Amino acid sequence: MKKITQQDIEIVKGELAAKRKEFEELGLRSLEKRLKWIREFFNDYIPKLEKRYMSKEELKECKFLPNELRIQFYIFFPEHGLNMANYSQELACELAKERQKKRKCRQYLDFAVNRFYFRHDD
Repeated sequence: MKKITQQDIEIVKGELAAKRKEFEELGLRSLEKRLKWIREFFNDYIPKLEKRYMSKEELKECKFLPNELRIQFYIFFPEHGLNMANYSQELACELAKERQKKRKCRQYLDFAVNRFYFRHDD
């Protein structure tokens, strides 16, 4: 990963400050609309930052932007934390559902295997 300099951080801070100003000028009142705007902005902005600061190999791996940049998102858009908490909750629910499916499948397979041993086809 490219070393993040103080100048890089200042550039990102400037970009985020401009977007925060744009966001405030919209005057969105609904929390859902505010979160949606922020989500759409970050879904556009983050990939651009990743391409700017990360190599192609890092983009293919499970690598993330450095915390020195990521913390700025929360400073300028504290609402971003709520979006991330909501994503985390959704992911936790999906993982729990997948685990439950696997347990049911295993229970069925265990039952099927056990019943196999009790078959009398002779």
